[in-house]
Amino acid sequence: MKNFFVFTEGFSKSKTVSYILSLQIDKYGYSYAIIDPAGAKYAAVNHHSFDKKIADKSITEKAESMLREDLFLSKNYKAVFFSVADSKSTLIPKDFFDKKQIKKYFTINHILDEYEELHFNYIKKIDSYNIFSMPSDLTTLMINKFPEIIFVHHNNVFITDLVTRAESLKFKLPYIQINVNSKSFDIGIYKDNKFQMINTYYFDNENDFIYYVLNTVNQYDIKLNKAYINFSGFVEKDTEFYYFIHQYLPKINFLKLNSGLKFDFKDVEEHLFYNLLNLHNENY
Repeated sequence: MKNFFVFTEGFSKSKTVSYILSLQIDKYGYSYAIIDPAGAKYAAVNHHSFDKKIADKSITEKAESMLREDLFLSKNYKAVFFSVADSKSTLIPKDFFDKKQIKKYFTINHILDEYEELHFNYIKKIDSYNIFSMPSDLTTLMINKFPEIIFVHHNNVFITDLVTRAESLKFKLPYIQINVNSKSFDIGIYKDNKFQMINTYYFDNENDFIYYVLNTVNQYDIKLNKAYINFSGFVEKDTEFYYFIHQYLPKINFLKLNSGLKFDFKDVEEHLFYNLLNLHNENY
């Protein structure tokens, strides 16, 4: 995806102390949205791709450069929400959750590297906690820069949105939601009036992507012509990737924002940064 920075009329770098910053980084780049709560609108959106994929242990070094070189990341904000896309996570129902046991829960499914630390968020819609890892030196860097920072896992947005939309459907067909990151994607399913699953897959090409999607759907005995399918993330229209997956998923719908904020950027499709644009929402 090309680098860009867009902003609305009236946006001012001198007013950042009254704005909210939502920031997301991964191995391939970073993006942020600046929200003007007084104007009830998204004031600016930025996306910057790195020249090459960076290693897990190098993400903090890249973040240091990002904070130093990007004018708007050197400012102070009313509130800051931060996410590392593709970070490992584990869901634990509230009834079984014990803060003292988060490492035990997490390591059932993932390896906790020596340079990582654990965080957790509560997801009200499924009455569960989401435990996730982040590099320790990255969290220290971000706290030193933004003392008011809140660390949020992107799956909080994804799951809450999936369940909310599925519950509001007039016809109770299976609901599938897919969010595409740089080289991974999240897929979630709501069926039979309950949240069924979420998983993350890494893919190298279109064939990998469609294989994982179709295999997951088949496991839950879902017929694509009798299901709702919504997409968000890095799926751009009029691209080879889009046309390829459209052969197998003819009912591709892109998510529209329901945050209550105005999004007045004609050259930026809102589904591309859907999770980022909702990081600040307290319901997530």
